[in-house]
Amino acid sequence: LLVLMGAVGFLLLIVCANMANLLLARLAGRRREIALRGALGAGRWALARPVLAESLILAVVGGALGAGVAFGGLRLLTALPEGQLPRMDQIQVDGAVLAFTMGLSIAVALVFGLLPALHASRTGLREQLTESTGATGGFAARRMLGGLVVVEVALALVLLVGAGLMGRSFSRLLEVSPGFDPSNVVAARVNLPASKYPEQFQRTQFFDAVVARLRGAPGVEAASAASHLPMQSVGVTNVLPFTVEGQPPPEDEDPRSDVRLVTDGFFETMRIPLLSGRFLDARDPAESTRTAVINETMARRYFPDSDPVGQVIENPHGRAEVVGVVADVRYQGLDSEPRKQIYEPLSQSRVGTMAVVARTERDPLSFASTLQREIWAVDAEQPIYDLSTLEQVLARAVFLPRLSASLLSWFAFGALLLAVLGIYGVLSYAVGQRTREIGLRMALGAELRQTLGLVVGNSLLLVGGGVVVGLGAAVLLARSMAGILFGVSPFDLVSFGSAAATLVLAGLAASLVPARRAARVDPLVALRDQ
Repeated sequence: LLVLMGAVGFLLLIVCANMANLLLARLAGRRREIALRGALGAGRWALARPVLAESLILAVVGGALGAGVAFGGLRLLTALPEGQLPRMDQIQVDGAVLAFTMGLSIAVALVFGLLPALHASRTGLREQLTESTGATGGFAARRMLGGLVVVEVALALVLLVGAGLMGRSFSRLLEVSPGFDPSNVVAARVNLPASKYPEQFQRTQFFDAVVARLRGAPGVEAASAASHLPMQSVGVTNVLPFTVEGQPPPEDEDPRSDVRLVTDGFFETMRIPLLSGRFLDARDPAESTRTAVINETMARRYFPDSDPVGQVIENPHGRAEVVGVVADVRYQGLDSEPRKQIYEPLSQSRVGTMAVVARTERDPLSFASTLQREIWAVDAEQPIYDLSTLEQVLARAVFLPRLSASLLSWFAFGALLLAVLGIYGVLSYAVGQRTREIGLRMALGAELRQTLGLVVGNSLLLVGGGVVVGLGAAVLLARSMAGILFGVSPFDLVSFGSAAATLVLAGLAASLVPARRAARVDPLVALRDQ
């Protein structure tokens, strides 16, 4: 949120610089009028007041349009199917938000409208008349406009680097294997009430019956049930201490693991690979010796030099023999390292809430009604929660990184567009102010290539200055983003290099129209008109 808020602030500053550029350029055509009004006795406030009024109108109208976009954006955000922001139902564009937004718009208008207003009001009649003859070409105004464009380019570079880092981080995140196959799997949570199912064997019978019915349904390849779905925390109550019989825990190791209860066929349904031993199945009834399957991370940490199959582990549920080792699953998220996991058969434990999962032959959402029907066939009064596919579960797990990367990309695109407009405006202003100079150069034999190089060179000078300034600020931003990046260094050369190259190309593109205009200057007309 802090990074996004910073991006919004940078974008606002770019808008402010563009607004100041716009007002300065508009005032360039009114130099004589302003100078004459000053010579006739108008004070600095009287000269600055129309400029401030114009900037206030721009800010208020823009703020009102922005508020409308904010209402629409919030509706779009709440309608996204992938996931929800925390406390989404409490997010609203209320009176406080509108007051803050409009107050900020007015403050921006006053501060950044005051800059061109003061510049216009402090210039004397003699200087204005001298500039209007082309002797100086409005050097002071061009210098101020150029400085503002350098600021715009620097801020745009910061946003482009941030967007590049977030985009590459999100791309790396999507490349991570979750440890299971989420395709064509639909799931629903079932919470059996203790009043109706007081005994564990009743709960086991319920889920066994549902799973059996699902396995016989047309189009269902496999079915099972688990206490917790992937990308879903087991909660504090299921993070339990454990010991391995006959050996102390490794040094600097937390002797606790997540415990997940599963029914027969869970690993096959989820397509979690078996590394050694066997899966939990019908050979693990309630009356038999307690059994368990552990994941690869736990096996590597606690049994680095021995086979964990046949070892005995003990936790608050009791003593259990390890019968198998399965591959790691990133239950806490794609950006989290796998934790130690112990899988226990539902038949040998106590739990009332399970997620029923079914792997289907085609689109899993088309089997949602089948899943509901088979659950209600066992108990017609049993409610169903969180009916979704595992691909939707994965999408919800990466919702916030995707949203952050998308927003930063849009902010960076807006910043790039504004920077291009700023460069174009300054170059157009400079060409207009230096028309006589350009005409004189061409009359004295300057080639077309030299005229074009004059304009393009100015563009590259502005972009180069902005890139140099922006690189320092981008380094600070990248360092602050280190904690939210995945698989990408905060000083990723690809992100920095591509951002700089994009701005250079954008600067060249912005200079094309002013350069063509300069190349078409007729020396005779330019000298006569000036």
